[in-house]
Amino acid sequence: MEGAAESVRNDEDRDDDEAEELISIEDRDVVVKNRRTGRKRSLLDLKWLFQKGPNVVKRAKGQEFDPEVLEEMKPMERFRYMRRKQDRENLRGNKLYDVPVLDENEWEVLEDLTSIRDNYSYNRILRNKRTKDIVYEVIEPPLSEEEQYIHDYLKDIMEKNIDVDRTTADDIENEMRLRNQMRKFLAQAGKHLDIPSFEKIFYYLSCYFLGYGKIQVMMEDPNMEDVSCDGTGIPIFVFHRKYKNIMTNIVFDDEERLDEFVVNLAQRSGKHISLMNPILDATLPDGSRLNATFGKEITTKGSSFTIRKFKEDPLTMVNLILFKTLSPEMAAHLWLAVQYGDTMMVSGGTASGKTTTLNAISHFIPPSSKIITIEDTREMQLPHLNWIAGLTREKKGENTGQSIDMYTLLVAALRQRPEYMIVGEVRGKETMAVFQAMATGQVTYATIHADSVAAIVHRLENPPINIPRILILGLNLVILQAQVRVKNKRTRRIKDLVEIVGQDPVSQEIISNKVYTWNPAKDEFRFSGHSNLYEKIMDREGLTTEEITGEIHSRADVLRWLAYSGKTNYQEVATVINEYYRDSKPVVKRARSELARLRMERPDLKL
Repeated sequence: MEGAAESVRNDEDRDDDEAEELISIEDRDVVVKNRRTGRKRSLLDLKWLFQKGPNVVKRAKGQEFDPEVLEEMKPMERFRYMRRKQDRENLRGNKLYDVPVLDENEWEVLEDLTSIRDNYSYNRILRNKRTKDIVYEVIEPPLSEEEQYIHDYLKDIMEKNIDVDRTTADDIENEMRLRNQMRKFLAQAGKHLDIPSFEKIFYYLSCYFLGYGKIQVMMEDPNMEDVSCDGTGIPIFVFHRKYKNIMTNIVFDDEERLDEFVVNLAQRSGKHISLMNPILDATLPDGSRLNATFGKEITTKGSSFTIRKFKEDPLTMVNLILFKTLSPEMAAHLWLAVQYGDTMMVSGGTASGKTTTLNAISHFIPPSSKIITIEDTREMQLPHLNWIAGLTREKKGENTGQSIDMYTLLVAALRQRPEYMIVGEVRGKETMAVFQAMATGQVTYATIHADSVAAIVHRLENPPINIPRILILGLNLVILQAQVRVKNKRTRRIKDLVEIVGQDPVSQEIISNKVYTWNPAKDEFRFSGHSNLYEKIMDREGLTTEEITGEIHSRADVLRWLAYSGKTNYQEVATVINEYYRDSKPVVKRARSELARLRMERPDLKL
């Protein structure tokens, strides 16, 4: 009997498969109806889509989707494609809400309405005409009284029953589960929502369970660098790429809600925060760096957090040239220093852009070189294949294994024979290992908090680092970077490129040479006319001063060409750098042939 029943089920499945057709779009979902039985199935049922999807798509001729395109896709790719189509189709003619109208007597619009998530969320940047304060306004769909009641009901019941992984940045499957659970609990409660109401409530639930809640818009805005909350009742502040530190219209008015939010951030990072352990340093699923405090014991205004956003497309040396952080010639000097194995440290204060500059410099590493990076939180992004990315690990409990610090990773890295070793900020015993590696000829790059060469030496020689001065001579080049004001705007500049030349035999002081210096009065960079690196290359390669100067100009022109062309993507930049290493002449020829035209097209850009 059991075998017969199975046979009947198999026959029914085959009949169903032949009978299925794509019939409609409902609630952001593609619905498939069986012509024989009348049964409907959802293509958001991913397991079923994997089994039957291709056959369904073959019968979708004449529907809204392009079946030939869909047939060639893998199931997950197909789902993403169809979901985007569903978004547009479902919300066509279903405007979720009207954006609030501004009082023009009170507000001046600096940046007009920008869509962050189509039909759902927007932002705009305003200036108060009376106080002159700049405000980052977050605009999200308003909920009616009934919608708010349903939202609160669903949030409460789903919090107890939800099955999603909050520690992953890939929310496709989690979003499907959330949507399906939302439908299930609505059905159980006998509630039916129209499309706009369903979508508005789903937006807030997905932000809460899968995203960053009240700061979702800021986290999705590509112009944001930092998002920070100083406590209860204080507006959240953001660091905007153009407007720098500005307040938002988002506030945590309730102490309990802020505590809950900080705990959720900790959970998303796979860590724990409490009154017993009120300070947290962690990495969020998208790679952003989180620092948070819990309660009022150590931050008297209440729980706080700062998120330094992770940039998926990292800034390159071309970006830094466009930002005027340095000149093309300085970038060419750094390129040459990387190729010829100079050891380097990028030094500066907090938020001066040290890691960004170090990452951009690392793109100059020859393509086949073996690289090992060692960091507390993942920030380096390199285009190289032969790259081992090392991360420290904290011990989380009795059965979670031992903690792995930077020193342990450094010792392990040195046994793997890297050609280039890149260390995040040095501040402890790992610094000794870094300088010992430099002394043996290992090409090493790192960052450090200090604002001058003298400050670096002082910090290295004193506790807790305690490096002997003789080891400091293994460092070849220091890049001093700072936040500065140019024309009343805060920006970043490399103030000095300084070579460590040697040690005075009498005074024992470190002898240094400033190769490039920033002139704040004119906001330009000046070459000193002398470089130890050039002398080293001339001795090694048998080149003349004119040939070295020509090489600097060639590389500067290639970088200048990329800047004028707008080629800032790190993969594009890496491709050109790799081509230069293979055969520089055609790259330089092409760059110079196009530069004259590009300069005419962009007279505003002076590089």
